[in-house]
Amino acid sequence: MTYPCHTCGTYQPHRQPQDDRERDVIRKLAKLEKPNAYVENYWICVSTEQDCRNIRRAGVAKPFDPPQKMPVFD
Repeated sequence: MTYPCHTCGTYQPHRQPQDDRERDVIRKLAKLEKPNAYVENYWICVSTEQDCRNIRRAGVAKPFDPPQKMPVFD
């Protein structure tokens, strides 16, 4: 999906969380109480121009203040 990215300032490709580590990061940031809370409406910027990783919701470009980035996992 292509969404406007608050951090990049342009429309960029985004992807959904790919594994449980990423889903857990989003659940913690969004303060979702249940361990299996639905987080597939959050998207992560995968800009080819920069290493952005900004997290957004499908309908909200800036759901976190300040904006949050998905950490890089080993």
